[in-house]
Amino acid sequence: MIPQFSFADLPAHYIPTSGVRIHARSMGTGPPLVLLHGLSSSSADWLPIAPLLAEQYQLLMVDMRGHGQSSLATDGDYTVARMAADLAVVLDVFEIPQAHLLGLSLGGCVALQFAVDNPDRVKRLVLVNTFARLRGAGTGSLRRRLTRVYAATRDMDRLALYVATSLFDDPEYQQMTYQRMRHNDLGAIRRTMIAILRFNILRQIHRIQSPALVMVGDRDKTVPHRCAIDLMARLPSAQMRVIADAGHALPYDQPQAFLATAIDFLARS
Repeated sequence: MIPQFSFADLPAHYIPTSGVRIHARSMGTGPPLVLLHGLSSSSADWLPIAPLLAEQYQLLMVDMRGHGQSSLATDGDYTVARMAADLAVVLDVFEIPQAHLLGLSLGGCVALQFAVDNPDRVKRLVLVNTFARLRGAGTGSLRRRLTRVYAATRDMDRLALYVATSLFDDPEYQQMTYQRMRHNDLGAIRRTMIAILRFNILRQIHRIQSPALVMVGDRDKTVPHRCAIDLMARLPSAQMRVIADAGHALPYDQPQAFLATAIDFLARS
């Protein structure tokens, strides 16, 4: 069942950065922990786990440019580097000099880019079903990627329906995901997809000295597992955990295992 908790009572912050206004919400007390969502998603998708994390951390939940309640980029600039720069401004506004970063898929890319650009501002990294470079894994992976790209050439409804049904078997989660994603701007999502396909910082992530947890769903069909192997080979202080019976939407598929693994890692000194 989808949790009944709502972010509606949390103050909404709209922070001007380079050409956009970034929406962010904060809750809880403790060490700062930034939650970074995936493509076509928003900070609202952290609802299943946010209340439990907020018992131990000051959560900062950010909508990437062109996503959720953040504005569209007037200059069409949707690079991962620009999203990481947005995050730096948000942290400055909240007067957070250093934080843990937890990113899913696109959010993990932004976390990696931010850590490369601002190594002294990252305490620990939790990287969930993400990559420093998106690589293929056979014809099945290519077919799914092309199907998603084709849906993006049509309309947002078709893309949202494809993503929702590919992520979840549960009709309730499918409907929730579809309704949230269909309201995105298709142009922004297309440009972000292009940014993801172009993203490649494999040769830079060795600079990241922060401890990192690479978390992988064992049945993730969106990001090939070889991407996690790439991260493990190049991150100096990384460990990997494979979560059983979890797909790309790992925090939804296995919330208890996800929370236990992430909290255990973040709590280490």
